[in-house]
Amino acid sequence: MFLFAGEGFEVDKADAAKILTPDAAPVLRAAEAALAEVEPWSAEAIQAALSAALVEASGLGLKPRVAFAPVRVAVTGRRVSPPLYESIELLGRERTLARLAEAVKASG
Repeated sequence: MFLFAGEGFEVDKADAAKILTPDAAPVLRAAEAALAEVEPWSAEAIQAALSAALVEASGLGLKPRVAFAPVRVAVTGRRVSPPLYESIELLGRERTLARLAEAVKASG
């Protein structure tokens, strides 16, 4: 499971090919920047930060499905996963940001 995968974490290749395209890079960078500032590290604060950065007028203005799919794949490794915000909270700041950074590199 993605929460317990340390160095062995892998993103599903089919999901990555479909979701982590070059168009996803700005979304992933915005998510990474927003999450770097989240305090306290809670599901509610994470949801608010990601919504502001990716969906609301002050952010990229994307539809939630478009905005959160790259984040979900980057963090959990799959398009279908347990609840995203709670998963990010449990995964922790350091591992979440590292996975987002890796996904930015992979998305080209």
